[in-house]
Amino acid sequence: MALSLTEGECYSTTDILSKTVIDRLVKEDPILKNLKFEELLGNSDTYVTVTTRSGAAFYSVGDTWVESTPSVTQATVTLTILGGDADLDNFLLDTRSNKLDMKGTVLNDKTLAVKEKFLDQFYYGTAADASGFSGLQQLLTSTTYNTVHAGAGATGGALTVAKFREAIDLVTGFKPQLIVMSKSQRRLLATYADSVGDKMPGMVTELGTFPTSFDNIPIAVSDHIGVVETISGDAFAAKTGGACTSLFILNFDSSACQGVQGSSGLKVVPLGDLETKDAQRFRIKWYVGMKLMNLRSCAKMDGIDYDAACTA
Repeated sequence: MALSLTEGECYSTTDILSKTVIDRLVKEDPILKNLKFEELLGNSDTYVTVTTRSGAAFYSVGDTWVESTPSVTQATVTLTILGGDADLDNFLLDTRSNKLDMKGTVLNDKTLAVKEKFLDQFYYGTAADASGFSGLQQLLTSTTYNTVHAGAGATGGALTVAKFREAIDLVTGFKPQLIVMSKSQRRLLATYADSVGDKMPGMVTELGTFPTSFDNIPIAVSDHIGVVETISGDAFAAKTGGACTSLFILNFDSSACQGVQGSSGLKVVPLGDLETKDAQRFRIKWYVGMKLMNLRSCAKMDGIDYDAACTA
């Protein structure tokens, strides 16, 4: 059973310190609040995604029935190790603890670092860090099932409402639950909504405010979606070096976009006093990965010129 991080707390024996870190990790983030995680007993999992359904037909009495099978693609997700060490100086802990929560401050900073690293990887995968897991930019690449290109060749194109809806329509068999985009795209989308007013059905916004949904799908922004992406050959090529951005239409069903993690989940491990300095060390570690169970469950639009005005 795949559970979100906060749901998983209810079924685990996670210590109080680890629970606190998990709560801070998911706070105010729409991805980590909704993304479900399946626990793996080993270090990897092989799964199949259906690329072409087998089909069916009507038959008359006496007809010969024709067998057909679906086309499938095999994929493997491997757990990667994410985390960091945080040292607490014993002198400061003894002399300043009455004025400042040293432990909370240091661990909170390390938690935010882990959170930022995970979210970078969630969107950009190996384009962000080759040692990490594959992210949405690697899992969503099919122009047949889940990808719309706004640009062409190595040149970005403006976000258009028509292509936006084309990307949404690629999500089949699942209900889109969230649209995530860069702040620049939300800003340009708001400017377009202001210009057309009530002529833009499906856009929930008021003049001078940011849109909160599009075609009844909530909109969220992420600082981890960059505006300097590079495209090449009509497709996303690199996280940096260009002037493009992407947006994503997501479903968090356990048979759609899903995280995977080790059976221990995210842990905070007290490593004790250090030999080389007067400090104690804590380690936050997370054996984590990500998979896309169904190619049609999520979609993206890439190659969007980050500062080009949105049009119809």
